[in-house]
Amino acid sequence: MKNIGELLNKLKGVKTLSKGEFAAICPAHEDKKPSLNLKQDGDKILLNCQAGCSTENILSVLGLQMSDLFIKDETPIIPPSQSKIVATYEYKDEKGNLLYEIVRYDPKSFRQRHRNGNGEYKWDMEGVRRVLYHLDEIVKYTDDRIYIVEGEKDADNLWANGKAATTSPGGANNWKPEYANSLAGKKVCVIPDKDAAGYNYAKDVIRSLEGKASDIKVVILPGEGIKDLSDWLVMGNDIEQLIALEQDVSILLDPDKPIYIQKDEFILWRKPLDGLFLIFQAEKLTNEKTGTHAKITIKYDYISLGWSYFNIERSEDRTRLSNAAYSQLKGDVTKTYSKDDLRRDFDSFCFGLWKFYVSTFTPELMYGDEIQEPLKFLLYPYSLDNGGTILYAPPGRGKSYSGLLWAQSIHNGINKYWKTTKTPVLFINLERSKHSLGKRIANVNRVLGIPASSPIHCINARGKTLFDVADTCREYIKKYHIGIIFLDSISRAGLGDLNDNQSMNKIIDTLSSICSSWVALSHTSRANENHAFGSIMADAGADICIQLSSQILEDGTLGIGWEITKTNDTGKKSMEIKALSFNEYGLTELRNAKQYEFTEIEGKRRTDLLTQLIEYVSNQENGEANATDAADELSQDQGNISKLFLNSGKFVKTRKVGRSVYYGIKDNKHELL
Repeated sequence: MKNIGELLNKLKGVKTLSKGEFAAICPAHEDKKPSLNLKQDGDKILLNCQAGCSTENILSVLGLQMSDLFIKDETPIIPPSQSKIVATYEYKDEKGNLLYEIVRYDPKSFRQRHRNGNGEYKWDMEGVRRVLYHLDEIVKYTDDRIYIVEGEKDADNLWANGKAATTSPGGANNWKPEYANSLAGKKVCVIPDKDAAGYNYAKDVIRSLEGKASDIKVVILPGEGIKDLSDWLVMGNDIEQLIALEQDVSILLDPDKPIYIQKDEFILWRKPLDGLFLIFQAEKLTNEKTGTHAKITIKYDYISLGWSYFNIERSEDRTRLSNAAYSQLKGDVTKTYSKDDLRRDFDSFCFGLWKFYVSTFTPELMYGDEIQEPLKFLLYPYSLDNGGTILYAPPGRGKSYSGLLWAQSIHNGINKYWKTTKTPVLFINLERSKHSLGKRIANVNRVLGIPASSPIHCINARGKTLFDVADTCREYIKKYHIGIIFLDSISRAGLGDLNDNQSMNKIIDTLSSICSSWVALSHTSRANENHAFGSIMADAGADICIQLSSQILEDGTLGIGWEITKTNDTGKKSMEIKALSFNEYGLTELRNAKQYEFTEIEGKRRTDLLTQLIEYVSNQENGEANATDAADELSQDQGNISKLFLNSGKFVKTRKVGRSVYYGIKDNKHELL
């Protein structure tokens, strides 16, 4: 800096204590009266916060470094030769006349310049009128809201995406109240940088616009690691989402109102407290019949003070955790922050938690993709990229071997039996011992033509549930970039009765939340092998459902047939049959089955739905059936069954019992209703 005046211009509430000594509002904590003392001592500036904030924290909030406290010589007229200009931002008046330029350099730094009467550049702003960026365009803009950001780069990115935007010269701490006059009568939305300096800048903007702008909103950009709008756009977000993210300005102006941040599966509020942060963290949010439940952790300086999983709508439960956390607070912080303060902040955090959580799933404009591309499979035709598959059969028919063969084929990119896309796989083993699975993996590897010792990511948790290992799996998937998971099996999910729709929905949702691509092995009921055991929500939640049929020959050869019984996008595929050979050590060979080798399996090949329905009705004792019973037995949508009964020309109405209409085959002699 040139002198202490530059630093004082970045602070609020500056008072002169004596010659060369000053006091100001400390930006690193919620300062209600000037507690930051400053003075210039020779070639350096000294800072002292009476509340104990460190110099590093104060400078960080202001966007400065320790080196900025040393007085430097006058900025040279010509920038250092080792820097190069990477961008020039023109500031014009209302009529489009150039007033000055902000010049950006690499390494990152900024300088201001204007032309004198001779057309020569002067590297200062002496006597130059300061205005908003893109002033000549925004004064004429009436179509929609105008976004105010911190920096010319963000403003230009918005203009490039069809949105009007502006900023003030100099970034944070440089907003002047008179800038608001240029925005009088306009709708404004402020997008602050996500740091203390950015939030303070946004507050200055909002306060100056009150009573002048026709409408003021604020957007706190979601996502950990996203500091500004440019970061948010680089992450692939759609500019049209900004409207849905708008919030009332009270989120910034009310110091006790939480500012929620989404970080992976966590929702955080980092509240500045004595130069550090008090952190409220929520995860595993669910909306139960009794209220909203979540796992809540309270931390100070990133050290846990306490946590609990409970109904956050219950006052007594919040009080219990709040009191337990406060008892762990140590040091001077308890002199300025009481138990009641913590309870009030905790209540405020919990109060808006569910509303923020659901707001992260905002509606958006979806555009049709004009470029037609084939569906991407991880293993054709059974496993879609970003899709879920359920493979079902009675116990002991070969599901686990099927799952391991598919998993290792995908994990190693082996195209010997199926066309695959090489992707890291995590196999979630909840069914058998680690020793047993290891032997099976070795045999599967030999069959696939790779070394028996070739590894695959596994979690062995026999006796545990999917719910028990879900968090561990999420962390592992993130660490090792897993692209698909295999679950053996759904019966071990541990999320309730499989026949209950809500429980089955939770299982499907949990699988999808762990990994966007998954294959789950499922049992069938003893009475019906035509669909996976449990609620029909299992079929509804999967993109592909596969029925496994098997047959053992006298020589011990196992035939396995895989037939797709439900698919959302891939179209009907014929049954595939493989032959598996075994010895006393396990699986030894996998090959394509010969024609008529497994007649029992071939006899189970599914025909079209109309043929299935005709066969089903014909096999009923009275030669008739209703749509409800037929849909349940055939694992089909009841609406599709009803349409075939009414429109195929193959059936006639036979009788009506209550609301149920029965149909028989048209060729049979039934009395019409």
